[in-house]
This record gives sequence, C-alpha cells and structure tokens, in this order.
Amino acid sequence: MKIPSHHHSRSDIQDQATMTPMIDVVFLLLIFFISASANQIREFLLPTELATGSIESTETVPQEKPLGEVWLKLKYRDDQTIVELNDREYAQFDQLKQTLTELAELAPEIPVILDINEDVPLGEMIRTYDTCLAAGFQSINFATDASKVAPPKKPITAPN
Repeated sequence: MKIPSHHHSRSDIQDQATMTPMIDVVFLLLIFFISASANQIREFLLPTELATGSIESTETVPQEKPLGEVWLKLKYRDDQTIVELNDREYAQFDQLKQTLTELAELAPEIPVILDINEDVPLGEMIRTYDTCLAAGFQSINFATDASKVAPPKKPITAPN
C-alpha cells in the first residue's frame, strides 16, 4: 500500500503568499492606532455636565464702552505750544500730564495719536511724546497727512 505523501500544490503556496502581506498590514494598522491614541486625554478626566434645557440669567452683564483713541493736537500760537485734547486746550504741561495720567490709569492700551502742526518746534513735540510715555501709555503714534506722503518709488529693473 502506498503511503500518501503530503505535497503542497501550487494554489496552496499562492494562498499562503497572499496572506502574509495582509497580516503585516493589519499589524501595522494596529500599531498605528495604538500609538496614535496613546497620548490622547481620556474624556472621563474632563467631565462636563450639560444642561438639558435653556438657561436664562437674571443678571445683566454691563457692557464696557470701548475707548477709542486719544488725539492730541499740537498747535503753536503766540510763542507757546498749545495741546488740544477733547476740545480742551492745555497750555500748561502739568495739567496735561495729570489728565493723561488719569486716562492711562483707566486704559493704558489705547493708542495716543499726536497730530502736530508744521510750526510746532521739535523740542515741544518730543516733550509731549515724553509726557505721554510718563503717563503710562503703551502706544504713541504720529498722525500724517496722506496727501503729503510721497508715492512709492518704482523698482529699478536691469535692461535686457
């Protein structure tokens, strides 16, 4: 009697060969998802209880009126620099400094814009700028007249 031998047919070998890359892909996906989810925060650590209806508050939140800009207009009149702030003129820098300090205590982040006439001496402009800095303002800018600004120059191109 003949003992049957165990021979692999060609189809068995092909089936085994096509399963190997598929198993590798499954293991790679498993490793990817495990490593991707390892550093996530679990939701049970951050509990949130949501209301099931609408909630109305009886308190009203006061709306703060946003402060705009502080405009300082510098004029030179009768050999004296006059600073105009909110339609009020200051000839004395001590009074101006006190008013600016009070404004800066309320909101130091609001910008101060210095609108300076052409006839105001440079020293008076710097003194006003320093007064704004000493009052505590964080942003001090200069107003310009757009009609007097020179147009941008065209870039120089090399001839071909």
